[in-house]
Amino acid sequence: MFFKKSSEYGRSMIEMLGVLAIVGILSVGAIAGFQKAMMKHKINKLTEQYTFFIQEYLLLYRKDWLKLYKEKQQDVPLAPYMAAMGLPAGWKIKSTDSQFLLDSLGYSVIPFSKRSYIGFDFFIRQAGENSNSDYELCRQFLLNVIKPFENDIHHVSLYQPNNSSTSTIWYGIPYCDAERKCLANLKLEEVLPFCQRCSTTDNSGRCVIAAQF
Repeated sequence: MFFKKSSEYGRSMIEMLGVLAIVGILSVGAIAGFQKAMMKHKINKLTEQYTFFIQEYLLLYRKDWLKLYKEKQQDVPLAPYMAAMGLPAGWKIKSTDSQFLLDSLGYSVIPFSKRSYIGFDFFIRQAGENSNSDYELCRQFLLNVIKPFENDIHHVSLYQPNNSSTSTIWYGIPYCDAERKCLANLKLEEVLPFCQRCSTTDNSGRCVIAAQF
């Protein structure tokens, strides 16, 4: 009788351990799914912030920013002026270099005024630091932030500072022609190679999305 009970107890323990293992696997999957969903939510919020940033910080004060360039007769970093206005939630000016703004996810952007243009350089993180979110943000930034301004933008260029051969330029509708890529025709398959290059660990430098209005 004792051995029978011991055997049944052993089987119960094995079954319990099996259940716990399954629960553990499901928990890991649930946590990974939750983290992915949260990152997607954060990127969606960030792209909304950049749309607001372009509308309310760059384009709304376009004449004022261009006036600054004329007064100084040189390129003007706009970050200090925008910081004084009050930045979007979670944004701040970079403490070690005042020409940079850091957005709510810690990505760097340099807003500027030069010649007859205003614009910004948006820096995707060093490859390998946060590759999955870099890729998703790059894709959404181009399709959901930049492309909707196809009637306002002069051009957007995608490049890696250490590799000039990667540069690609699309022009806004008023400025594109038969010899220029038109932002209105920008397709997902065209941005994927750039975003993939910028999120792989063998990439030695940052990637930049530079927009001028």
